[in-house]
Amino acid sequence: MIEVPLPMGPVPETAGRAFPDPLHHTSLSVKQALEEPEGCGPLSDLIPSSGRVAVLVSDLTRGKTAAAILVPALEYLERHGAGYERTTIYIAGGMHRCQSTAEIETQLGAAVAGRYSIIRHDARDASSLVEVGTTSFGTRCLFNREVVESALVVGVGAVSFHYFAGFGGGRKLILPGISGEETILANHRRSLREDPAEGLSAGCETGVLNGNPVHEDMIEGASMLPAPVFMLCAVAGAGGEPVFISAGDIDAAHRIASEKLREEYTLPLDSSRRVVIASAGGLPKDINLLQAHKAIRHASLAVEDGGLLLMAAACPEGIGSESLEDDFLRGRDEVPSRVSRRYTLNSQAAMSIHGITGRIDVKVLSELPADSLGRFGFGSWRVEETASLLDGIPAGQMLTIPHAASFLPVIE
Repeated sequence: MIEVPLPMGPVPETAGRAFPDPLHHTSLSVKQALEEPEGCGPLSDLIPSSGRVAVLVSDLTRGKTAAAILVPALEYLERHGAGYERTTIYIAGGMHRCQSTAEIETQLGAAVAGRYSIIRHDARDASSLVEVGTTSFGTRCLFNREVVESALVVGVGAVSFHYFAGFGGGRKLILPGISGEETILANHRRSLREDPAEGLSAGCETGVLNGNPVHEDMIEGASMLPAPVFMLCAVAGAGGEPVFISAGDIDAAHRIASEKLREEYTLPLDSSRRVVIASAGGLPKDINLLQAHKAIRHASLAVEDGGLLLMAAACPEGIGSESLEDDFLRGRDEVPSRVSRRYTLNSQAAMSIHGITGRIDVKVLSELPADSLGRFGFGSWRVEETASLLDGIPAGQMLTIPHAASFLPVIE
């Protein structure tokens, strides 16, 4: 996380500093959730006497929460006859970059990595995929063959706000998590209007599931897996530790966790502000610009039209998406025409950034070079110029958000 000292002067209000308390006994909470799930019977009733069990976990961009609830979930499976000999863990990263062995060991822990078979899903490996059907939206569902052939699928991960799918987690461990490239592209294309240059589709909003075409396509596709699917969903705290856990049916468990997330992480504001000073919240939330964009979008909701957002986001791994970089190859002004001509994986992020930078001024403190930021329509935030940028702004017209990726401002 980048720390920036603010100049002496008016002290702005700070929002989103207080996180909910972590669970006192994570293992006991996981066990209770698995035995008293939502929308289905206990997990023990679903564990088959033979056949493989596929456990899906999110990748490193989603933080440490999955690992915190994974160990007690694996212990539960083992106690009920599905030990490491029958269980395979899949890194359900969709089209995110492949994690190294060392990264997986750090994420999941040496004990899990050393005992269980762990597979990194590759969305571009056609030989590893099998078709399971087509959604009513027309998305041809190509999923990881080994997962499809498993006797039980257990998804383990955290929910989060998501700018076009409504909420992350749950069904996203399947679509896009263990889906093929064609499937992911078809699903994500629904986030933009018929003419992509017109921006995000109706219903594709942060915190919206009902009427969201991307979510509805995801849940329909994920439900096509032939094996029973059981979800273990968590809401993360300040350090990634779980503060809430739900489990059960693929839709019910996800919705309950999502509502808890909304309850704990919505920031009600009486008005927008002229200046918002924010941080993405540190790794992995600002591992690259693609991920940091989510924090930028959240924080931008608190800024009045024509206002200023100062965002600290390190982005040590650069842009994080070739398709996003390509959309901005000729600069911000050319993005709508490029997206109209050819939709690519992260064109919805491109249009989101285009819309934000057209409404407000955004300056970013980052490891990214100034010319890269400039192509995206961002200015460079230099610490030494902070005082001049804030000069004359009343304290009541400023707001700081230290963990912008986690909290969602809502103007009431």
